[in-house]
Amino acid sequence: MLTRDALLAYAHFICIFTLASLLAGELVILRKTLPADLVRRLQGIDRWYGIVAGLVIASGLARLFLGIKGAVFYTHNPIFWTKMGLFATVALISIAPTIAYVRWKARASADGSIVLGDSELTRLRRLLWLQVGLFLLIPLCATLMARGL
Repeated sequence: MLTRDALLAYAHFICIFTLASLLAGELVILRKTLPADLVRRLQGIDRWYGIVAGLVIASGLARLFLGIKGAVFYTHNPIFWTKMGLFATVALISIAPTIAYVRWKARASADGSIVLGDSELTRLRRLLWLQVGLFLLIPLCATLMARGL
């Protein structure tokens, strides 16, 4: 039972770290002028961001229902629901950049590159940084829960 619980926690943490890395990757790549290869890379990172977010949910549900603490420990804790709300908010904020990346296909130049307007670049960067800021509060919630708060 302890081994299973440890492996479930490990899987969940790996998914979370991967998700954070992908979000950081979007921030690093996003710039005013994006050649075709960076457009494709950014779109691929965003695709994986969605996939890994699903894996975070799946691994979290596995911990919820198969972990030692059990569902009651989590579902009766208001900090757990704060954590879920933060994750859902990050997910909702991530929709706007995803839509922008998909729409770029229609306006790409002949060579596949994109030049973003200042307002679009600023808006996308703000949305990505907002996700980072909210994402950073999630481990705080987990830490508080682990200490019985």
